[in-house]
Amino acid sequence: MESVITFMKDCLNSINKIKSINKDCDELHLTIAVSKKDMQKILLSCKRLKTITTSKSTKDRISETTKKIIKSKGINLTIKTEQGRPIDIPIEKMQKIVEMHKDFSYRDLADKLGVPKSTIHYLIKKSKKKKIKDGNKIIYLK
Repeated sequence: MESVITFMKDCLNSINKIKSINKDCDELHLTIAVSKKDMQKILLSCKRLKTITTSKSTKDRISETTKKIIKSKGINLTIKTEQGRPIDIPIEKMQKIVEMHKDFSYRDLADKLGVPKSTIHYLIKKSKKKKIKDGNKIIYLK
């Protein structure tokens, strides 16, 4: 059985990266407060956007005008925490680990894939994280 990872959420952590937001994302997590002008750019490029999430402090720093623009477009603005550092393993390796973990020991997987044994154990047994790092981009999983 093939594992499928669906990309539906993106993250904006710098105003300079507005153009790099995935145009098909349904949900956008803001780690910075954006201006009215920047929010309009985001809304023009992301037509499928349904939800914007932020931390409490970021939401407090977003202007009321910007919040009204978000609300007028029918987009929910909610507080959400995605704590911790994203997992820094390529998606392809994560998929291989998930597929192969029933047939191989953690030590064998570590040798075959070049991923630390403790990381493999964490991914299989403990991880409830929904964000991973792919190069310089943070990807949120469904």
